[in-house]
Amino acid sequence: MKHLNCLWPYPQKLTLKGQTFTPPQTVALRGEPLNSRLINDLRQIAGLELTDDDTAFPITYTVCHGMRPEHYTLDIVPDGVIIEVADLRALGYAIQMLVQIALLARSDGGWPCLHIEDWPTFAKRAAMIDMGRSVFPMPMLKRLVRVYSRLRYNQLHLRLFDDELCGVRFEGLPFGSENPYAISLAELAELVSYAGDYGMEVVPEIETWGHVTSIVHHRPELRGGEGMYAGSSFLICPETIDLVRQLTEQVVSVMPSKATIHLGFDEAKWFLAPTMPAGFQPEDLLLRYDDMLQELGAQHGKRLTMQIWADHAGRAVAESMRDRVILQPWQYWNALRGKIDEAVERYSGEDKPRWMMGVGQSMAQYRGAYHATRHFTQQAIDSSNLDGLTVCLWGWNDISRMFISLFAGAYFAWNPRSPAPFADTEDYENFDRHVFPIMCRWQSTFRDAFPDELDADRGPLVRAGWHMWGKRHGQPVAPTVVASKTEFGHDYLTE
Repeated sequence: MKHLNCLWPYPQKLTLKGQTFTPPQTVALRGEPLNSRLINDLRQIAGLELTDDDTAFPITYTVCHGMRPEHYTLDIVPDGVIIEVADLRALGYAIQMLVQIALLARSDGGWPCLHIEDWPTFAKRAAMIDMGRSVFPMPMLKRLVRVYSRLRYNQLHLRLFDDELCGVRFEGLPFGSENPYAISLAELAELVSYAGDYGMEVVPEIETWGHVTSIVHHRPELRGGEGMYAGSSFLICPETIDLVRQLTEQVVSVMPSKATIHLGFDEAKWFLAPTMPAGFQPEDLLLRYDDMLQELGAQHGKRLTMQIWADHAGRAVAESMRDRVILQPWQYWNALRGKIDEAVERYSGEDKPRWMMGVGQSMAQYRGAYHATRHFTQQAIDSSNLDGLTVCLWGWNDISRMFISLFAGAYFAWNPRSPAPFADTEDYENFDRHVFPIMCRWQSTFRDAFPDELDADRGPLVRAGWHMWGKRHGQPVAPTVVASKTEFGHDYLTE
């Protein structure tokens, strides 16, 4: 079959059996009832007619609880399709792979006899939404859940606020009230449930030290001073810690029984109030936040894990909390892949905390970025304490133009060592020549991913809190955008 290299992502193991056969027109599903989304994929996308006729071409699927999470096998032979899966997520992956093969078979003239054994290289594959610098209405957020789940992302990382904007309206507090596009706490709860239905865990991010102009705009007495790149850092004092607890508790209240809470902790300056103990350091503040999460978890009957950015210089954590924290360094630039190598070496090891990597693209990359993501996934395969990676799209809601970062990032997050001819191509033009037609074909299959539909649900185009190219071009979304004074950013390649 000529077009199997277009499978996205490419499976870990694929063995052709050397023949093709005429595609079936009607099929019979044999197994527990599929959810309506998968049935619609088989009918509307693969073009298969489903029937209860025992003589129809069978698609048989079973759950085998001894398999590793998200693992599946798929066998296609002239007598039928046999699928074995570890769990419901894996069943979705297997059906979607079958749908892709059926679509490719239209060009190749027949279904291939093959065996696929497939599983994710990394347990956590997150896609980040920057609600602190851009706007994401609920229809857009739900659409992204549907699209990201098809790319086999299993986490939705929500940066809830930043210097420029607060993307959530907290109850009984002023934060987010100035942002006309902020979602309510009830909508956040709805999104958490909606994402769960698609096999995606929501990881909310609450800034607890820097990137907090949208918060101190309402509480100026809690501003210690500038952040690392303008913006604001909290004054480290009991009142700040109490406020962080209030914000965190509201978010925790809408999370499921097991959740990861991202507490930011990056790109800030240290302003210690005289009311705090002498010598109080960031590591001590983390211990306070660790205690806070454990107390909130006990209070709400939830098991909570802390995740934090590791920051430019790394982040030391106390031994007592090492097993309850996930560190997250980041690097988005192919030109700085040496720093990716340094991160892999620095954070890997059985005696070190769990970690995830921030990849994807920074605000200074305008055409999509994916070679740095690929480099990380290939270098980090053997990191025993690595949970996975987060593909970030910082600063924008221009998803249709930046979609290649998410599309290619998902490919390498699943299988960094694909045998496809473009997989190790260094030249961006040559990579694009191969991958963009595959991406366009993939998007054209799923209306959710049509660029014009993504743009229609997006609302206004916003970058770093400023309206771009619409009727309100050059105007701030909220007064916090002007107050943050972050408009000109910094040199991402040298700082």
